[in-house]
Amino acid sequence: MKIYCHEFDLDGMIAPVGECWDFYPYNQYDLSELCFFDIETTGLSQATSNIYMIGVGYYSDDKFKVVQWFADDYNSEKLILEEFLTFIRNYKVLFQYNGNSFDIPYIRAKCKVHNIGCNVLEQIKHIDLYVALRKYSKILGLENRKLKSFEKYIGLRREDEFDGGALIKVYVEYIHKKIMGKEDEELLHILLLHNYEDITGLSCVAVLLFLKELMRMPASFQKTELTEDDIIIYYAGSFPYECEFNIDGSIICHCQKNEISFTIPLRKGSLNYYFTDYKDYYYMIEENKVLHKSLAVYTEPSVRRKAKKSECYVSNEGIYIQVNKPGCFSDRMHIFRENYTSKEYFVEINEKLMEDTSFFDTYIRQIIAGK
Repeated sequence: MKIYCHEFDLDGMIAPVGECWDFYPYNQYDLSELCFFDIETTGLSQATSNIYMIGVGYYSDDKFKVVQWFADDYNSEKLILEEFLTFIRNYKVLFQYNGNSFDIPYIRAKCKVHNIGCNVLEQIKHIDLYVALRKYSKILGLENRKLKSFEKYIGLRREDEFDGGALIKVYVEYIHKKIMGKEDEELLHILLLHNYEDITGLSCVAVLLFLKELMRMPASFQKTELTEDDIIIYYAGSFPYECEFNIDGSIICHCQKNEISFTIPLRKGSLNYYFTDYKDYYYMIEENKVLHKSLAVYTEPSVRRKAKKSECYVSNEGIYIQVNKPGCFSDRMHIFRENYTSKEYFVEINEKLMEDTSFFDTYIRQIIAGK
């Protein structure tokens, strides 16, 4: 087994420095308690393959450091596992990517083979960034949920051009050459680089965890702006990363260092407001409209009948924004629909509503919460 160490200043990476990283786990744990890891194996099956490298990344003395335990033979797996498990005892949070499904079960299985205790894996908090961020891949416009796609989104560019599967042949070739006394430094560089960039990529992609707690981060409502086609709602706050994504397929959320904005498309035209007390209305057959019973009783019975739910409405020409559910705001304003069976609900934008800052603040927080 060989050990390789690297370190560099936090200034050269997307690093958790400053108040804008006020989200989990950075607001609950000290940087010195966080650790990132990734394993490299000769296959997917725990029974027929082995771990040939484990790398970890951690913060220390205003630097980010990476340690890699590398099997330069076919007999170092046990020693690598022991070194790794001893190392992580000093940490409270362990970051991984798809580790819940692959890395952790693989390590447990190998510890059982080598009769190594791995209780430390139960004592440490696990954060699987794949699990935490996968639902954001679509709204961020990613082509897939791979770590490299999230890295590319936040602006990272890799030197490594291999995936884990392709590296198996590289590792086998490296070991065979080493056995023959012809160790290939270029092959070794390829193997170490892939694992190294997985770990540094993990530490940077972790910035996107702020999306999970976006509206719980310190932010204050600022203003609304009405344009020809949209209404824009602004918040002031500190956010760790500039990004833009869609909510519900239509609302654009733009996060900047000191501001976040939500751009909501407008709906223009005629929509209907349906009366909930339809039993109090009559449908006027010849006039194709409804009339409250207090007035309809004075008309001939032959020109009227009891109104149906779908007929009991008034049309309104206006400008609207869509809301998720009628119950959210129906206690304080009219809810409009295109027709009675429509599942899309709208509220009208008018001068009074534009002055109601509490409405827009509530509206955004309910949208973010998925309510």
